[in-house]
Amino acid sequence: MNDLNKADEINSSQDGVSGRVPELLGRDIAPLGEIIEAYPIRTGVSADRKYKVHFYGYDGAYLLRLFDETALAFKRSEFEALHRMQAMTVHCSRPIAMGRWETEGTYFLLVSYIDGADAQRTLPASPKPQQLRVGMQAGEELSRISCYPAPEGTESWSNRYIRRTRHELDLLKAKGITSRGVEAATAKICSSANLTAARPSVFLHGSFQPANLIVHGGRLAGVVGFGGFDWGDPLYEFARLGLYSRGVSTLFCTGQILGYHGGQEPDSEFWELYALYAASGAVSLLAKTAENKHGGLNTAIEWVDRLAGDHDGFSNVRPSWFAAL
Repeated sequence: MNDLNKADEINSSQDGVSGRVPELLGRDIAPLGEIIEAYPIRTGVSADRKYKVHFYGYDGAYLLRLFDETALAFKRSEFEALHRMQAMTVHCSRPIAMGRWETEGTYFLLVSYIDGADAQRTLPASPKPQQLRVGMQAGEELSRISCYPAPEGTESWSNRYIRRTRHELDLLKAKGITSRGVEAATAKICSSANLTAARPSVFLHGSFQPANLIVHGGRLAGVVGFGGFDWGDPLYEFARLGLYSRGVSTLFCTGQILGYHGGQEPDSEFWELYALYAASGAVSLLAKTAENKHGGLNTAIEWVDRLAGDHDGFSNVRPSWFAAL
């Protein structure tokens, strides 16, 4: 797995299951009762302790997450969001229970477990038609996710977008981070930021990419990794596509765009915003990496330069790989 993708992965928790955890056996969690099998999940970079668990009398597996009190309010919001996703027929984990764990200051979140492997690992070796199909299924899921409107009183997307982007651009300037791609992305943002005015604000998954998409039997089984959710323009979910997903499968990327639009090529408004948000995603990646003490900046710059090349220095709003079937 690429280091940058791994660092940005919020919760690709369906892999990395290892040996049993005896201390969890016999614990009761309402409404399911007694845990009879428990296995730690080693993947992901969140602070949560994650386990694949089974309960007496139930055939399916469940995902148990343990976290401390500082994350409680955010986890409650995530739990509520998963409930709303069920109502919108999004294929994702079903929220089961949440509460205080036996250890003081520790809480738990229990959701259904989605069998399969993440698309980041499976797609590169998959047949081309399958890559496209999984992408289209992902786009359909994303269109349903974006049907959840932001709570009343949420600050406008445009204000939040412009404030955050200015901060990130100032950070890159202060650290002297530049390249041909960085300059092109910066110019695109400065010339097109006005497009965010009056854009809607809805639920954003926050890390919609192959690492958080579970594939089983050659089809998309579900979406995971809702821990980084936010509110904003639904098209901002595509900000990572040309950076992260593009390196996994361009056919998947094409499929995601087509699936989001009901199988049709999108209109010019989408492409204008897509290019803006692709540039914004590039700046966000660089700003985040610049503050990361573990390195990766050179790789991030390479990705940004590749992105700018796909858009011919952002003179083209549609990337060169789109619909190259």
